[in-house]
Amino acid sequence: MNPRNPRKIVPLHHKAQNSASEDRKMLQGIIDRETLVSWLFLIGSLIFTLDAILENIKGISFSSLLHISASISFTIGSVLFIPTSDRQK
Repeated sequence: MNPRNPRKIVPLHHKAQNSASEDRKMLQGIIDRETLVSWLFLIGSLIFTLDAILENIKGISFSSLLHISASISFTIGSVLFIPTSDRQK
């Protein structure tokens, strides 16, 4: 190691002390983002299901049945993935 140019050691963890209100604000931002992403995924799944229904109206085939089965599965999964407002302590 060169004494004229010492290397800095960068810690991998954050050392700053946050107050409880700052921690709540950061957590609220994460929760809001998770909720938004979950709702957007649900909307996309519902559009996917609508497309599958319209495909089955045109004519039923093995492929269209797979399409509607997959879209309904994604929609159910999307509903179950939406965060609840209950917080366990």
